[in-house]
Amino acid sequence: MKKLSTLVTLSLIAFLAVFSFVPKSVLADGMMIRPDPYSDRWDYSDESNQQAFINYDNGLQRMIISVGLESENSNGVVWLFPVPSDPNKVAIDVVKNLPQLSGEEISKKAKSNLDDTTKFLQMTQIYTIPFVLLSQTLGTAGTKGFGTLGAPEGIGRGVEPDVVVYEHLEKEGITSEIITAKTATGLYDYLKSKGLKIESGSIPVLDNYIGKEYSFVASWISSSENIVSTQRGVFVTFPTKNIYFPMLPTSVYGSKTVPATIRVIGHVSPKVFQEIKSYTKTEYYIDSYASFADDLKNFYSGQNQDVKYTKIEINAPSKFLTEDLWISNFSPIKTYYSTFVAKHPAISAILLLIISSLITGILAGLIAFRALRENIFKLGLIGLSNCLSIFGLLITTVLIGTKEKNESIESVLTEIKQRGYFWKRKLAIILLLADLPFLVISVFAIPSLIEELVDLFGPGYFYATEQLILVLVSVTVLVFSLIIRRIKPEDRNLFEQLKLNNYSSWSFQPKDKAKIIFVPLFSISFLIVSWLLVKLVGFTV
Repeated sequence: MKKLSTLVTLSLIAFLAVFSFVPKSVLADGMMIRPDPYSDRWDYSDESNQQAFINYDNGLQRMIISVGLESENSNGVVWLFPVPSDPNKVAIDVVKNLPQLSGEEISKKAKSNLDDTTKFLQMTQIYTIPFVLLSQTLGTAGTKGFGTLGAPEGIGRGVEPDVVVYEHLEKEGITSEIITAKTATGLYDYLKSKGLKIESGSIPVLDNYIGKEYSFVASWISSSENIVSTQRGVFVTFPTKNIYFPMLPTSVYGSKTVPATIRVIGHVSPKVFQEIKSYTKTEYYIDSYASFADDLKNFYSGQNQDVKYTKIEINAPSKFLTEDLWISNFSPIKTYYSTFVAKHPAISAILLLIISSLITGILAGLIAFRALRENIFKLGLIGLSNCLSIFGLLITTVLIGTKEKNESIESVLTEIKQRGYFWKRKLAIILLLADLPFLVISVFAIPSLIEELVDLFGPGYFYATEQLILVLVSVTVLVFSLIIRRIKPEDRNLFEQLKLNNYSSWSFQPKDKAKIIFVPLFSISFLIVSWLLVKLVGFTV
């Protein structure tokens, strides 16, 4: 058979309603033509929406399509659908079900996670917890089924001189044929043989596919059996270098808007042309569990968990659809970190905590500690201690040296260290500061604890037990800290020398009043820096 220079895809779908209460919808996309029941003319059949599901892998595109009709009487509808491939490489099928894809849009999910991250970062300062909780409390105050279908008069299998039928399929009450046309005249003759009184050249949009490497797939309803109230999809498989979706045929509807929704497995990049950019929305989803019916195994044979897909919605006036839509099979850069933030909120929050603490430590340290302005590493280290909450920052600020040491006191420090006070006093201050929030909680818990213990075996027994454990542990830590901080009488002289040289008897570092300024300065700056950083990330996801 001589290779044809023109390859095109045509789908013809005909519907006849039997029950008026059944929703009317049609499997199709592109352009639909119907005969005028009151004359020998024809007209474009109204489409209420277009749906497409695409899976592209290794140069092979699998596409399932379904379109809704507005007219209750869809008898004799003809659908034109171009496919950019050799007819010998095009496969057609009919499926009873459409893929079920839902999940969360990664950008929205990422932004939601970032909102939670903001609250988490604010709560690391402890004193902000009531305000965060209060603000949170105040903040919380498609087409289904077919109608009854029947084949229009005149539709059947036929081969015109300029048209070659490559494949014929009858399944689920739908007949489909893969054809090619040498000339536009041959294509019009083919349509005439199917019952459409159509003149050559009356559909100029078809000329865009004549003489190019396109195929036609002709499909129509050949039997009403098992069609009522069920979903059908035309399944086309063909090789292509880039993902393809036909839009140009829909331009025949003029100013009418026919919403199109295209879902592509994987995160891809549509090449949206200028005329429809303002009418197009592209979103990227992750479906934790996608549903694929048994007859969709050939469409999607991969994993059905954490399925990534791209949703492209186009709501442009049909006359703006001056080209077909081509889609590149690569993920935009932003989808990588949007997906990361959406799927790994805990890791994202920790990373933002580390970065915010590091930046804030350096900024606040440069302001408060003159002696450390050349030691950025040390300032960053102080800031990182905020990852253990503001109490971690407070402990580190107390223990770390921020002023130049007095060499004359080194011998006294050495002797104190030899007598074991270094680790005891530092441990005591760590325990005291770490125990402070639990002591505060215990103070508020004691009244209710006493009340619960009155009825020891009442319904509040277990709750009272937890409160009692908290109080006992916090008090025990306090007592232990006070015990190990004690100074023996014979060693008091050493600590007096520390005081005379303006040294801390707890951290054994030179006293620095700037530390008192640093902690609140850091805390306020951290709230600002972390908020700005989260907002910056939010703008990019």
